[in-house]
Amino acid sequence: MRAQLLLLCLLFAACIDSSQRPIELPLRLSGTAPAGLISAGDWTVTLTEARLAFGPLYLCAGVQAGTLCETARAEWLGTAVVDALSETPIEAGRLHGVSGPVRSYMYDLSIVSLLAQQSPVVLEAAAALGGSSLILRGTATRGADVVRFGIDLPVRQEAGTEIGVSVVRKSGSEPFSHELTGDEAGLLIRFDASVWVSQIDFAALPPGPPVTLTEGSQGYRAIRGALVSGTRPRFDWQ
Repeated sequence: MRAQLLLLCLLFAACIDSSQRPIELPLRLSGTAPAGLISAGDWTVTLTEARLAFGPLYLCAGVQAGTLCETARAEWLGTAVVDALSETPIEAGRLHGVSGPVRSYMYDLSIVSLLAQQSPVVLEAAAALGGSSLILRGTATRGADVVRFGIDLPVRQEAGTEIGVSVVRKSGSEPFSHELTGDEAGLLIRFDASVWVSQIDFAALPPGPPVTLTEGSQGYRAIRGALVSGTRPRFDWQ
């Protein structure tokens, strides 16, 4: 009887596996709006440059990415630089995987943490940005006050965090669900640069020559926090 049950389980598993099919979809990346005015408290911000190094990306069957995403449903192992001030999508590459539900995601910003290596690895897109995940430049104004600012920000796993897992993961409260069939025309991910600067305390920055936001400063922490745990990009299945 036990042998028969085992055989039935194996046959059932084989049927489940056979119901899946390989998928390959285009992955596109874009910004959500052209350069323009952004509100940051009582300041108005104009961004002149916002280039983000994105990837790799993993789409997971479970509702929480991370260690629970041991095998991705679909993945893109490449990286690409996206202009977050342009609504024109770029062709980043191809998502590869198998059909089935995806309920979470995780990704890096072209600097990855590997279990077999102590130091993070800088991938192609971040290397193109001089080792940074984000290059951001802009001007903030409030009446007669004018602050010019910029940042070259590498986003990687910090000391004490879990090694080998992507730095950005779907939040627990974020709705994300899609039945991946392979019939989709592709996936478009849109990034909104305005959310990266909305929490900067521009009153604490000096006017005059451009200010570089350095590690440890309020502006640096605000932008990093927005990238890692703030408003997520928009995933549009096409």
